[in-house]
Amino acid sequence: MIKVIGIKVIDRIKEAGLTQGILSKYAAHIISRLGFHEVTDSVCSREACIVLHLDGENDETVNMISELKSLGGIDIRQITFSPEELGSGNIVSSKGAEILGVLVEREPELAGKVQKILTSFGCNIRTRLGVNESFFGEPAGLIILELIGDEEQRLFLEKELKKLGKVHVRTMAF
Repeated sequence: MIKVIGIKVIDRIKEAGLTQGILSKYAAHIISRLGFHEVTDSVCSREACIVLHLDGENDETVNMISELKSLGGIDIRQITFSPEELGSGNIVSSKGAEILGVLVEREPELAGKVQKILTSFGCNIRTRLGVNESFFGEPAGLIILELIGDEEQRLFLEKELKKLGKVHVRTMAF
């Protein structure tokens, strides 16, 4: 199983230290971490998002998620890719932050097709993280996207990716 969780920190100044303490405690079970918040010359947002790519479902990741949920001031969403859920992955509509997880099985020419679709929707992708993964014991690529912009375009991106065989899409939204 491949597990990705999204954490929305509602008040970064108050909650970041507590959240960081828990993440540090379970660092051995975090494969990748991506954090972001809005920053300009005049504004530094108190709200932040953290995306974690975890080493699957085990007691330690379950404990970490439980500890995070016990904190006030954060919201948690999860997406998983498992053999039992290959046909699922409903498209989710949201006005807030939207994270798209894309699992690409290794197949000749498939990566190029995925890249072409992502490039054509580049104006809707604020952040992109790609990591190597294993799925059903075979090499795969996991792409984590933070989407922005027009909701209709974001939904169209998801539909286009889902048309490709052996590309699995999951959404989490805040």
